Amino acid sequence: MLQAINLTKQYNQQTALSNLNLSIKAGEVFCLLGQNGAGKTTTINLFLGFIQPSSGKALVSGTEVAANQQTRKHLAYIPEVVMLYGNLTAVENLDFFSRLAGFKYTSGTLSGFLSQCGLQADAHNKRLSGFSLIFRGC
Repeated sequence: MLQAINLTKQYNQQTALSNLNLSIKAGEVFCLLGQNGAGKTTTINLFLGFIQPSSGKALVSGTEVAANQQTRKHLAYIPEVVMLYGNLTAVENLDFFSRLAGFKYTSGTLSGFLSQCGLQADAHNKRLSGFSLIFRGC
C-alpha cells in the first residue's frame, strides 16, 4: 500500500528526510516515532502529496504520489489539531475538504455523512462559529 524508495526531502541546505526506505502492506498498522525534526511530518506530507520530494519516490498502491495526485483518494489524514472554518457551515466544511481530496458529493450526501457521525440535522447548515467549543474541537 505505502512504499518509500530512497525518499529524501531538503529545504535549501537543510535535510528534513534522508533516504527513507519502507514498505507498509494493506492492513498493517504502522507508527512513526521520533524526536522533533526527525522527519515524521515531512514523511506524511510527502505521502499526501502536499510537498514534493527532493529525490526518491513515495508510492501509494504502486503509484508515485508526485506524478499522480489521485493517490490521495487512498489515504486519510487526521491532524493533531483539526482546523475547520468557522465562517462555513458543517456541510460547507465537509464539502471543501472532500473536494481537496478529489471527491464531489451532493449536499444531501454530505448531510447524510454528518448524520452518520452523530451531528444533529438542525446543525448541518449552521456556521461552525456557532457550535459549542467542545464540538469545534477546542
